[in-house]
Amino acid sequence: MAVQEKKKKQSTFRSINNFLHLWLGLISGAIVLVVCITACLWVFHEEITALAIPKKENQYVMAQHEALLSPSQITAIADSLYPQDFVRGITYTRDAPVSFTIRTNGGDTSQKTISQVHLLHPYSGAYLGLKTEDSSTEGIRRERLERFFTWALKGHRFLWLSRDVGRPIVNYATLIFSITLFTGLVWWYPKKWTKSTRDKSFKVKWRAGWKRLNLDLHNVFGFYSLLLVLLLAVTGMYYGITWFNKALYWSTNWGQSLAERQAVHSDTTKIFMQNEFGAAFDKQVAGILQQYKDPFYLNMTYPDTAKADATIQVFIRNDMDRQYNNRYYSFDRYTAQFLPNSISLFNKDFYELSGGEKFRRLNYDIHVGSVWGLPTKILAFFVTLIAGSLPVTGFIIWYNRKWGKRKKSIRRSTSQPKGTIPVAGAKKPTPRFRNIPKNL
Repeated sequence: MAVQEKKKKQSTFRSINNFLHLWLGLISGAIVLVVCITACLWVFHEEITALAIPKKENQYVMAQHEALLSPSQITAIADSLYPQDFVRGITYTRDAPVSFTIRTNGGDTSQKTISQVHLLHPYSGAYLGLKTEDSSTEGIRRERLERFFTWALKGHRFLWLSRDVGRPIVNYATLIFSITLFTGLVWWYPKKWTKSTRDKSFKVKWRAGWKRLNLDLHNVFGFYSLLLVLLLAVTGMYYGITWFNKALYWSTNWGQSLAERQAVHSDTTKIFMQNEFGAAFDKQVAGILQQYKDPFYLNMTYPDTAKADATIQVFIRNDMDRQYNNRYYSFDRYTAQFLPNSISLFNKDFYELSGGEKFRRLNYDIHVGSVWGLPTKILAFFVTLIAGSLPVTGFIIWYNRKWGKRKKSIRRSTSQPKGTIPVAGAKKPTPRFRNIPKNL
């Protein structure tokens, strides 16, 4: 009796699991399909752009005997060219001119401002003019590619809807899809392990009929890709679900909650030291460039003069397609002193972080597959393609089981024996040669 109750309980569990897998899959399937297809379109956007647009000859290769312009030199050049304006930011970009941004009202935030980007030769300091739109063939092609990939990214993030509407839909559909991965694993697990069930669970029968092939693609590919698909889903939900974000940090950081954001401020009592700021800040930037060799770009943002306690923000991006090794710095606007803060995890070097903090820093690179470069991008592409195929193959399985057999039985019942003509009131024709032995 106990054995029978146990079997009945297990059967009930599986029926509930299968019900959840079916209906949760149907609810989230179309959204997951769009999210995955647009992700596949976007994942190689940098490589496709580089192939479509030939790289121009580099004019700014760093020479061993020359030094980059320092921030104080750049601001001095900007002040000589535009004495009435305010330098808002400076950017060093690999293999490109140095740029500085000015505001035409001298930093007065109460008035409408116009930002302009000006270019300098990174070594000689020669003024190269305003940064303008590239109207060449390559520039137009780049703009079209950027528009296409931006369109794909908007579909991936919020289904081309408004951000406030589309983003929750995408994130909670991803959460539902993550649950179906576990219910699918329960459905996939056979009641008994035999040679037949092992073949069905781990092998795709490529020469089978299309229905069996579709079933194998859903079950087998879904099993092999489960952990990686789940990893992409988890790292995606990190950006859009606040409670999930905090829970993920807590669970990967040994039960420690994420610290509240705390801003830092410049010391307004040291305003008399601002004459010494230029040389001190140059030294800080030189130290950053010495630590991070050949970064992709280094950007520094100067605060408005109206905010006396605001700080200078410095952001360094070391690689174009990776973000885990980016770094933020805050400096006092009067003394150029480094101000450690807890604004984000990117205010520390990667090696200084705990295991949970490193996972958080790696979140974006894991999600887009750039963590180890092109090989992991290729892996992410195929895993995402499989994830997008699961709702499609699952829907086909459900459709065939619900309506496929019914249509087949209707066709059989309405079909007539070959070679007969249906006549009203006629008896069913007797098949010929009924006495032929079965073994012939």
